[in-house]
This record gives sequence, structure tokens and C-alpha cells, in this order.
Amino acid sequence: MTDDAAPTVNTLLHGLQLIDAVQPWLHLPDHGALPDATRPGRIGMSDVAAIQATTDIFRSLDNAHGGGLSWRAVVGQLHAVTDKARQGRVSDEVGRQLFVSVADLASVAGWMAHDVGRHERAQDYLLLGLKAAKQAGPDGAAIAGHLLNCLARQANHLGHPGDALDLVQLARYGTRKLPPGRLRAMLCTLEARCHAVLGQLPDCGRALGAAEDALAAERDVSETPSWAAWFDSAEYQVTVGVCEHLAAEHDPNRGHRAARAIEMIQVGTAERPGERTRSRAFDQIALARATLRAGHLDAADEVTATALDLLGQVNSTRVIDHLRELDSELAAAPAAKETSQARERIRTALSAAT
Repeated sequence: MTDDAAPTVNTLLHGLQLIDAVQPWLHLPDHGALPDATRPGRIGMSDVAAIQATTDIFRSLDNAHGGGLSWRAVVGQLHAVTDKARQGRVSDEVGRQLFVSVADLASVAGWMAHDVGRHERAQDYLLLGLKAAKQAGPDGAAIAGHLLNCLARQANHLGHPGDALDLVQLARYGTRKLPPGRLRAMLCTLEARCHAVLGQLPDCGRALGAAEDALAAERDVSETPSWAAWFDSAEYQVTVGVCEHLAAEHDPNRGHRAARAIEMIQVGTAERPGERTRSRAFDQIALARATLRAGHLDAADEVTATALDLLGQVNSTRVIDHLRELDSELAAAPAAKETSQARERIRTALSAAT
């Protein structure tokens, strides 16, 4: 983190290589190595606050519009901030918070790169964030858990649910001493999703129960860091619904699972803040897939149209990827006017967006 090398674009890691890359974070030192105090330029807590404020602006832009418009800007900011961290003199207290802020900025850079399909770069920046979190010592445990959460979500998106499960379980282990709250709930719901994809339904149910308990035990919402604020009641409800939808693939009682998925996604969608445009697009795609599985073809067509309206408001490769998955499921459904209409809508929208 404090050497002169900028992040390099490596081959995308997966399997044991990826797990080996994140393992060092599990052993956070009591005192990380801070920049050489003899170098010029002092960094104070006001500088740390400015870095965090800038990070929050980029995060808001990402949530509203996707990563396409801003990811290069946030990467430039990350280079500037890492230079500042490498060259400036800090007290121990400021140093810990500085590297937490660098780790958070790296999480936004990595997530934006992932959102536009630059997966190798995304992984590089997320791993860089883990290095910064390690230098923050115990103060970096929570943000490191979030970075592992991002890496796990990326692995899931790329079709590696086993890697995602390993990463999220490492994150749960590494953050086990932190008080219950949104981070634990976030990790538990992601673990549940991995179990659902893999057909491990009892484990999925247990993880969802642990997530509900963690949310209920949250003490002071006002202290929620900005990187965890997105995991609110709406996100929890929708994620439960998505888990039910995925679990239905492996459950003979698919109808009950599909109905439960529709119910939970609709509850979460109703609570979703309006400015979270990309999340609302994902909500509608998830709802379309659930209604399709339940055999409600009219509803699936209608919800698909709503999702496509939101596509025009975001610049996100992930939204396009999810729409392609929906198109594949529509193609596999029984032939009907509604599924043909929905597929035509998707093809037209993707042709315009790509």
C-alpha cells in the first residue's frame, strides 16, 4: 500500500489463488506500518474527512447512475489519495482513519469497475483496499469485511458461487468480534444467496435467520458508516426474495418458494428509496424472474417493461447482464404471447444500450 507501484491489472483470480490473496487480511496487526514520518506534508483529520466526503459523493453517483460515467474519475481520485497516504506524515490516530478511508475509496473504485464489466481492474482495486484495511489494524476490520463482501458479490456475478461462499465465510470469521448490525446481516444474506445457488437449502435458511437477528440487534443506526447504509430494510427484503427464487430451482415445492419470492421482493421494492435507480432496476428484474417462475406471464411482461424503463436511467453492465439472464429464462419458458413480447422488449432495449 505504501510502495510506489500503482495498482496493476492482473489476470482475474479465482479459486485457491483468490482465497490466498485475501488470507493475509485475517491476521490484522495491532499496529499497521504507517508512512515514514520524516516525509514532508502533514495529514490531519480534516484531510481524512475530505477524502471520506469525496468517496460518499462517488458512492451516491454510482447508486443513482451506475459506474459507467464516474469509474475513471474515482480511480484518478484513488491514485491521488494513495500518493497522499504514501508521502504524508500522520499521527497514529489519523493514520488508522486515513487507511480506513483509502480502503473505502478503493471499495467504490472496485465496485464501479465491476459495474461496467472491468472485472480484472475491479478485483485489483478491491484487493488494494484490503491492503489499506490491513494497515489500519483493528480499525480496518469492518471496511475489510465490506471489501470481501464486494469480492464475493463479484464472484457470484461471474458464476463462481463456491468462491463467493468461501469469501463471505472468511469475512464473517474476520468480523466475528464486531457488534451485530448491518455488516453481519449483509454478509449473512450474501452467504444465504450462495447456499441457495448451490442448492444448500437448510444452510440458506439458517443464514437468513442469522441476518434477521443481526439487523434486529443493531443498536445505533446513526453510527452506520456510509458503505453499509445501502443495506437497509428494502435491500434485506429483496435479497430474501431473491434467495427464495434461487432456492426454488432446487426445491420440489417450487410454487411456494416462488410465491414467497414475489411477496418479499414486492415488499422491498415498495420501501426502496427513489434515488437508488440501479437497485430499483435490479428489483424489477428479480421480480420479473420470480413472476415468470410462478407462471404469471402477464405480470412478468409488465414488470420487464418497468425494468427496461429504468435501464435508460443507468449506465451499468451488470443491469444488462441481469436482463440477459431474464431473457434466457423467458426463452426457456412455455411459448406464449407474453413471453414473446417481453423478449422483444429486452432485445430492443439491449440493442440500443450496447
